[in-house]
Amino acid sequence: MSKSAIVFNMEYKTPKNKRVGISKWISYASQKQKADSSSIDEYNLLKDYALFSNKDSYLTEEDETFLWTSNGDILKKDAIDKLNGMNDKGIFWRGFLSFPSDFALEHGLVTKIDFYSLTNNIMPSLIVDMGLDINNVEWMCSLHRDTPTHPHIHFCIYEKVPTKKVGQYPKSVIYNCKSNVANYLIDNKKFYELRDQTFTNITGTISKKELNRIRSQRLFSDKYRKDLNKMLLNFYNTLPKTGRLQYNSKNMIMYKKDLNTIIEYILLHDSVKYDYAKYLRLLEQHQKELNDLYGQSDSNKKRKYYNDQLNRLYSKIGNEILQNYKRYQAMDFMEREKEFLKKHIHELDFKSKSDYVKDDTKRSIAKDLYKICKIADLNNNQIKKVFQRWIKKSKYDYDVDSLVSSISSLDNEMSIKEYYDALKRLGYDSNRYNKIKNKNFYRELNYKRFINQAVNHLMYELEQEEKQIVNELQYELDGDYSK
Repeated sequence: MSKSAIVFNMEYKTPKNKRVGISKWISYASQKQKADSSSIDEYNLLKDYALFSNKDSYLTEEDETFLWTSNGDILKKDAIDKLNGMNDKGIFWRGFLSFPSDFALEHGLVTKIDFYSLTNNIMPSLIVDMGLDINNVEWMCSLHRDTPTHPHIHFCIYEKVPTKKVGQYPKSVIYNCKSNVANYLIDNKKFYELRDQTFTNITGTISKKELNRIRSQRLFSDKYRKDLNKMLLNFYNTLPKTGRLQYNSKNMIMYKKDLNTIIEYILLHDSVKYDYAKYLRLLEQHQKELNDLYGQSDSNKKRKYYNDQLNRLYSKIGNEILQNYKRYQAMDFMEREKEFLKKHIHELDFKSKSDYVKDDTKRSIAKDLYKICKIADLNNNQIKKVFQRWIKKSKYDYDVDSLVSSISSLDNEMSIKEYYDALKRLGYDSNRYNKIKNKNFYRELNYKRFINQAVNHLMYELEQEEKQIVNELQYELDGDYSK
């Protein structure tokens, strides 16, 4: 690997006030329009998901993590606060490490985690080569992508307790650093073992352990959520109730176009589309390499490799969507109703005709309403609240406590017909009830799981694709460091 593609620049600063100087660097490195704000820390990644719980779109700049240290993400505010109490006198070093975009991509520097892993590997050696005590040094980095042709890492190094009076360093420091970067990138086995473990930790923790714990997260805008819900419901309503439902099965041929539309909609969500674009670019590049190596064979003309790999990703996401449908279909009808009522019974405005004359008719409806409340696992106080609203809306004259007490029964079983008849007398015919049920059914975790599982599958496929196409390509880059 040629080190000419690796541009390294470092300079020392001796400001009147070192704390102010470093603070200015932090502000520069944390500019929203320049820096990559994605999280690199598995725990902070989960924190980001939790922060979304009260927000419909994106985190604020104060919440975003533009900087990292050897310990992972650090907020801009925390980085500045860390400088409090620092001796204002002394030196700090700032610099950047830059690569041509194609070079970075082909040597595994794709996500922010890749650049973070690189710095954790090379910074200790750089600090030692500079003649500094590694236990007396703090360093920070930021990844800037505002120049598409050469993504670059900005870094800052300073001593906790000033000892250095001269900021100059030998030229060998630059040479050694570039060599360390080159050795790190060419050591594919070590590099990918680290990458695989990092992604396993992150995606595994989110999808398997923590996802259910953060059900209140709101990752999507209202429009996106409603559109995806509508697409899922329309698709599920067209699927056959029997037969093998797998993405590549014959039974799915006539439904595959609609399923692919849903998959594409998921992959183009803001939380996924950036990595999806990278993945398509890698597939395109690999297909081109195959064309160059083997010419225009039949398989290359048909873009077999590209299409096969993309089909593999789509089949994984598609099968998750189909599996969810099969789980839903396998549930007993009243079990599904119970799950719905538990979450949404308080959103239903039960109301019966006010012109019923017979008290027996009203009490019969009340008994049905009581059974519905029990299906929803409501306690006695919750049942009374439902009844109070029903009595008021229906303009009946009943004492809530007396009515509920008089109709209480251990027999709360209902057939499907009895259930729908009861709903009709409570103001919900089948069309109105099903419309509300469909509107709310996928409000919960289901559709969010599709997004997170799509991310997991995409990350895996991205990793596999990167492993195949990493080659030693050499590029020259005219680096231009601008403040």
